[in-house]
Amino acid sequence: MKRTIQAFVAVTIAALGKTSVGQSYTTDPAFLAKPIVDGSRVILEPRGLSLVDPIGLRDVVVPTIKIQNQQSMGYDIVFTFRNDSSHDRPLGRILTGVLTLGERITYLEDIKNTTLKDTTWDRFIGTGYRYPGSCYSPVCMLMNDEYAVGVSLLYPVLEYKHDVLVRIMKAGGAFKGPQESRGWIVAFDFQNTTTDDQFTTLAHKGMLKPGEERSYTLVIRAIRRGNTATSANGPQGWLKTLKPYGDYFRSLYGGVRYTRHPEPVHGRELANIDAINLHNTRGMLGGLKRPDRVGFAGVVQEIIEPNGYEREMLWACSGVNSIHRQLNFPSRFTLGWMDIEKMQNATDSVAFPRIPRAGKQLGLWWGRAAEHTDRWDASTSTPLDPNNPDHFATVVQQLDLARDAGATYIGLDNFIHSKMPVWEQIPYLQRLQQMYPEMTFVTEPMSIDVVHAYAPTFTRGFRAPSDAVSRSDFHRISSPHYLADYLLPGHEIWAYFRYPEISRVEHKRITPERIQWDAEQIASFGYIPVMLNANPIPNASRAVAKETWLTTVPADLRWPNEDAGDTGSPDVEPPPDEQKTGSGDTNDGSAPKDEPDPPEQTDVVFNITLPTGKRVQIRVPSWEK
Repeated sequence: MKRTIQAFVAVTIAALGKTSVGQSYTTDPAFLAKPIVDGSRVILEPRGLSLVDPIGLRDVVVPTIKIQNQQSMGYDIVFTFRNDSSHDRPLGRILTGVLTLGERITYLEDIKNTTLKDTTWDRFIGTGYRYPGSCYSPVCMLMNDEYAVGVSLLYPVLEYKHDVLVRIMKAGGAFKGPQESRGWIVAFDFQNTTTDDQFTTLAHKGMLKPGEERSYTLVIRAIRRGNTATSANGPQGWLKTLKPYGDYFRSLYGGVRYTRHPEPVHGRELANIDAINLHNTRGMLGGLKRPDRVGFAGVVQEIIEPNGYEREMLWACSGVNSIHRQLNFPSRFTLGWMDIEKMQNATDSVAFPRIPRAGKQLGLWWGRAAEHTDRWDASTSTPLDPNNPDHFATVVQQLDLARDAGATYIGLDNFIHSKMPVWEQIPYLQRLQQMYPEMTFVTEPMSIDVVHAYAPTFTRGFRAPSDAVSRSDFHRISSPHYLADYLLPGHEIWAYFRYPEISRVEHKRITPERIQWDAEQIASFGYIPVMLNANPIPNASRAVAKETWLTTVPADLRWPNEDAGDTGSPDVEPPPDEQKTGSGDTNDGSAPKDEPDPPEQTDVVFNITLPTGKRVQIRVPSWEK
């Protein structure tokens, strides 16, 4: 029977937390989650929470819901949306039931880097991570001392071509529950709400055209944690709760499609806005050796001097904008050479080509790489359209110059989803890789999992808190990237580290010994150190990025041949169906891999308190064995 939002949402209960607009109550069994129970312990219960929410929108498509692949501690919820109208209609929000993990939890913060954060129900205000955009994968993980629960959204983002907001919310009102089973909710928004801000607004919303049908699978898996003591680089047993997403990801995208290079990188700015004046409108550095005055030979001589590094990445190699500074770094990263006579020697044998001849690899940072400008210091830019002949002609001109300069690394600055959607980024990257096979393209900021399969990516590794007391306090990275380790063993992530902000807090001279310590710290977590400082690195071989996936991913969760160093390829055979290999949803060694079917369960009765204070009972039918 066709349903409407009004038919099953009896009341909307205001949520406690700025990243949600409400939590919808229903008594309709078709829109309730099934409980997940481990013995006498309830891990998930419906509490009357509707699995779908219109989030205040009219005319949203109401899905049909099917629960399948039921296991003793998890199941899949398949939401099928069909637009039978004659006009485009929006999708709303889909949710889990209420996770009864209690007052204190640890959750996976999946924004830029992946870290585990502790919180309490009282102080938690909610999270909202955009995919694609700010988070690596459309997954969540929450755990207490006993259980870890993973929630994944399986949808083909390159085909459906829309974003989703991944939310963790605390359950409010009737869904809250007593302290020992405080409620937590994971939700996925396909539309924007009135509470969204610049960090949570979706650029590409989920819409259905007339007659169109789409399915989304929300996967819930729980495991017993067992012995939870582990180091940051040790086995992360909770990754097993995300195994269904890992299988789905590998079946669609395979593994990494590039060869990892773990050696540290030396970074250098050739220009800076602080150097801009009437006689130096591009802010070029170098004093008497400034490239706009004498060409690049003098600067290159400094670069090839031994400093312990084998890779050099250069920022602002054509200068910076002096008038329209909001568009720095300039997108004309090599064409800018052509505007100044002395800088036109960039590709001469006495200039940049000397760097590879001296045994170093050269990288050039392409400012605003997802934007197009037709002149230096332009007042505006437009999103780069690879299908626009004028835009792509500029791309080719720039990369031809970079190739002639001897560059084998190209950093793609501000290569963001809002400028070039990821479903356009990937064919564009493939086209560039085919045209310039000698070049490695590195995307910035941190890309999502799908794009990371095609190219290395880049993140910021430093911070400068005013209350820092130790060297570690200046590091943003305190653990490996767990999701990248699991999904893409063999991945490459560059971590940029500089010292001006740190020096203003610490008031200490930066020494080669300090460079070495910081680089080793970054490398220990599997990131490529990118050190922006004039000091040499005493021993670069000790700052090689670790293969952290060999220690963070539990042995029975690794992909075939991973231990032997084969980290996957584009044509990798997807892992067998999880039903055949064991779900991976139990703690290490606590249960056989070939888990039997879950036993038949009795109906579960829940007592719910409505906002009015009235108590009602809900009987949720059990699933068949």
